[in-house]
Parts: sequence; structure tokens; C-alpha cells
Amino acid sequence: MKDKDFKRRIAYEVLIILGMLALLLFICRLWPILLLVILGIFVAALRLLFLSQRQVEVMHPLPKPELKEPEEPTEKVVQELAFSVIQKRITCLVTESFPQARWVWKSSQAKQHVMNGEDASILLNHAGGYREAKVRIVNLRVVGLDYLQAPEETLEEAKPVQDEPQREPADNTPPNYEYLAFEWVDSHAVELNERCNEYIATGQTVLLIEANDLPDRESWPDICRELGRNGMEDCECTENGILINLTQRNCRKE
Repeated sequence: MKDKDFKRRIAYEVLIILGMLALLLFICRLWPILLLVILGIFVAALRLLFLSQRQVEVMHPLPKPELKEPEEPTEKVVQELAFSVIQKRITCLVTESFPQARWVWKSSQAKQHVMNGEDASILLNHAGGYREAKVRIVNLRVVGLDYLQAPEETLEEAKPVQDEPQREPADNTPPNYEYLAFEWVDSHAVELNERCNEYIATGQTVLLIEANDLPDRESWPDICRELGRNGMEDCECTENGILINLTQRNCRKE
């Protein structure tokens, strides 16, 4: 209870007591004492009236919180945002021409080339025979794609085989496994990245892709080159499969 409310309550109780005492003295005809009590009642009433006055409290407005100026984005954040927009734009352009197509960067240093204002290339899959496309970039903005036709060897492999008697090839040119390697790496890229991260986390330095998980042995060198384009540069063909050295990948992360 506030101090002022307590004083007002005391003055009210004193006024009640003096009133009852004055009534008793009036009955007993004690006039001198009655006059003193009446004087006390007058003083108590004035005191109660004074304490009953309410003081108007001035409400001061709360200070406005200071608005912090937004921090300017760093150069790294701007580059990440620009590269993300470029990738979305490339996806839109590829999808407009080939709805079923998928693409990956041809070089693992594609981001650096884009930031330097240089043109970059992408590898295509299910793009109607196109194997590669050149991305034209001006001022960090994609202005178009130049599709490159796949090699004739790759197109011949994609043609359906007709029911004809097998004939020996006219020359000894080795088959081209680049398209097969690209499709295999493209379909296993996410799985390989997860396996590499798990091996690095457990302290292992090499990852072996067993022969049972790989296509024809003749395509292994092309698969190694395709893995190198996806950031796994140190690959080696062995008798049991493809061996990936994770030490360089771990150093780049650190």
C-alpha cells in the first residue's frame, strides 16, 4: 500500500473516532471537552480532504529505439548471390529449350571464371543430342547459350540398333566412352560427394569405387576425367576399381 493511501486511511479512522466521541460527550453534556473534540474533527476533516486530492502524473513518452543502419553486404555475399542467380538463369534457359535436360558445370573453376567476366561451359544430358553449351555472360548476366553438337561417335552410339547381321568394324578406332562417363558421374555425383564427406569425417584418406559399381573397364579413364571436372581431381584406375585420393579435397575444405 502506498504511503499516501495509508495516511488517508488513518485520517478517516481518526475522523470516525472523533465523531463518535463528540456524540458521546454531547450526551454527557461535557461541553468544554466537546469543543476540543469538534476542533479535532475540523482538523481531521481538513487533513482527509487534503490527502484525497489526486495529483496528476505527467506521462513522459518512452524514448524511441535507435534504428540501426543495415550492414552493407560483403563482396563474398554479393558474389554468392550473383552466382546463384546465374545458375537459376541457366536452368531456365535450358528448360525452355529441353524440358527433360540436366546440366552441370564443365569446369570445377566455373565460379571463378564467371566472377572474372569470362564465358563458361556446361555439360548437357537429355538435350536432344547436344553434349555441351557455352554460356555467354556479360556483367554477371547470362545473355544466352550456344549449344554445341555432340561428336558423331556419340550420336552413332545413341542411335537404335537395327536387326542386321553383325559386321566387323571398318577401322580400329576405339569406342568413345565420354558420354557414358558423363551420364554415370551425373547420376552418382550426389552419392559420391556424400561418401567422400563421410570418409573425410572418419579420417580416411582414400575412397575406392569398386568395379561392381562401375560400367565397362574401358570407360574408367573417361570416368576419372569426368570426376576431375566435378572437384575430384586425384583419381586413379586400379585393378579393383577407381581410387579417389581425399587428402587434397580435405585440404581445400580447411
